[in-house]
Amino acid sequence: MSLRHATFDGQPLDLPGEPPYAATLLQPWAGKQVWLPCDDPWVRGSGDEAHAYLDGARSSWTDHPEYMDFLDVRSPVHDLKQAETDLYLHHWRSHLGAQRVLDVGCGVGRLAVRWLDRGASVVGLDPDLESLRRLMWHAAGSKGSLDLHWSSAHTLPDVQVDLVVCAEVLCYVPDAVGALKQAASRLAPGGRVLLSVEARWAWAASQDVPSNTIDVALGGSDGVIARSGDRWVQTYTEDTVRALVRDAGLTVEDVVPSHWVPDGPLEGCSPDSLSLEELVALEAACRAHPVWGPLHRLWLVTAHR
Repeated sequence: MSLRHATFDGQPLDLPGEPPYAATLLQPWAGKQVWLPCDDPWVRGSGDEAHAYLDGARSSWTDHPEYMDFLDVRSPVHDLKQAETDLYLHHWRSHLGAQRVLDVGCGVGRLAVRWLDRGASVVGLDPDLESLRRLMWHAAGSKGSLDLHWSSAHTLPDVQVDLVVCAEVLCYVPDAVGALKQAASRLAPGGRVLLSVEARWAWAASQDVPSNTIDVALGGSDGVIARSGDRWVQTYTEDTVRALVRDAGLTVEDVVPSHWVPDGPLEGCSPDSLSLEELVALEAACRAHPVWGPLHRLWLVTAHR
């Protein structure tokens, strides 16, 4: 169900026309606890490995909402997340002109709002309802148009788009191949998929590393980091991320290792603030380094059907 079926205090929003809706129409609903019917009953579940990341997000909205809505300028990680988003868009800059975008796992909208600001039509999908609300608030009044779906990566709206974005999503989905196949099926001819997943090794040197995962860090497992009620993450080598894309019926165009300097293994010694130019230069230095080179935090991938 899309924004067409959204309600507030039990009453429909009565947005005029058809979705996606001009973001200017959303301004009256900014800051309101809008409700969306779910497309996939799975999003209401909890307690198993497939829901671990979603369970963690739900807890974090209660315990640390200021970290969850990092698009809010008052968030303590606002500048960090802005820098990371700028880095994403530096690598994916040739696709910023896309006019029809499906953002799978859109969260609060850190990437979606960048396309909306360029006048694009964006369909955002996420299993976390509170994140979708925040995206609507942040998008209200932008140049583009927006529709939202409360759903999983396996149940996508029936749309055709020029660009699918799956940033930091598929590594939290046990059936990543199935989800990526679904995403690819929404592409128009000539369309592209932009995705990022957690890399195999560097998470173990970062400040948010979970305890009791040393077996995964030492390579004695399949690379899955699992904590009940908190996280389930599949980490990837270059070979396995390429296999993921291939098995989903896509062709890899580009695979970029990113050290995610302000939020990765070198976070503790990173400068307090970095311009995009400085961040890109540090990324290049990390990739060329004999020790830190293999210890990147993410894979950034571009692919097509």
